[in-house]
Amino acid sequence: MPKITMLFGALLCGISLAILMITQKVGSPSIFIPMAVGLPLLILGLLSNINPHLRKHFMHAAVALGLLGALAALVPSLMQLGKLAQGQEIELTRAGSVWAMAILCFTYVAMGVQSFIRARKSASAKETA
Repeated sequence: MPKITMLFGALLCGISLAILMITQKVGSPSIFIPMAVGLPLLILGLLSNINPHLRKHFMHAAVALGLLGALAALVPSLMQLGKLAQGQEIELTRAGSVWAMAILCFTYVAMGVQSFIRARKSASAKETA
C-alpha cells in the first residue's frame, strides 16, 4: 500500500502541475488543492517505507487524508453539475482538476479500505491457525 499511496500522491501533485502548465498562470490558489492532498500522501507513503513498524498508522492517516480530499472535491463537483444542469458554462480546466481529484481520491480510499480488510482477514486467519 505505501507504493500505491506514493503513486496517488504523485498523480494528485501532477494535477496541480498540469493545470499550472495549461493555464500558464496562477489565477487562484485553489489550483494547488490537489497538491495539498498529494504531497502529504507522498510523505506518508515514504514514511511508511522508512518505518515499517509504524506502517499501519501511516496508512490509516493516508486513507483518512484521501477521504478528506475526496469529500473536499465532492462539493465543487456537485456545484459544477448543478451549473451544467442549469445550462450555465463552467471552466473546463477547473472542472477537470476537481473531477480528477475526486476520482483519484475516491479510488485511493476504496483501495485502502480493501487493503485494510485483507490485512484484518489475514491477521485473524493467522490467529486461528
